[in-house]
Amino acid sequence: MAQQPKNEILEKNEILSNELQKLLKAQNTRLELYKEFEIAFKDYMDGKCPADQYHSICKIVTEGFQDVSQEIQNVEKNISDKIIAGMIRTLQEAEKEKLEKTAKLQMLMIQAKESDKDYDETIKEYKESVKEITDKAYEVWDELREEMHGVASLIC
Repeated sequence: MAQQPKNEILEKNEILSNELQKLLKAQNTRLELYKEFEIAFKDYMDGKCPADQYHSICKIVTEGFQDVSQEIQNVEKNISDKIIAGMIRTLQEAEKEKLEKTAKLQMLMIQAKESDKDYDETIKEYKESVKEITDKAYEVWDELREEMHGVASLIC
């Protein structure tokens, strides 16, 4: 296998580092969107936020999640390191599952509040499931941050 010139390797690492910085920014945006989503839900459940306002916030946050997901998909496509790209794909899948389960959990909690039906066990199961997938996303994110530090040390 032919060795690549040092400048080429450095250039590849700089590109990788730049893409990983984009990933970091997008993931931070995603975390901020989750905070807004949770605050809006809590306010809605506490009667501080009317239903129409809550639904508007959900729509805006959903659009934000879609934008972040697209940004991260672009990063994934631009990364030539297949291992890191695979980690990004795993992160994306975990985040998608987390969002789906969080939305379902919120719907269950709203239904429980608005009806006489007992959703306690189902809500408990969904909370545990959301925690598990959140933990998985954090694990992958930690691995990706380690990769970022490793790449950054190669270009400094």
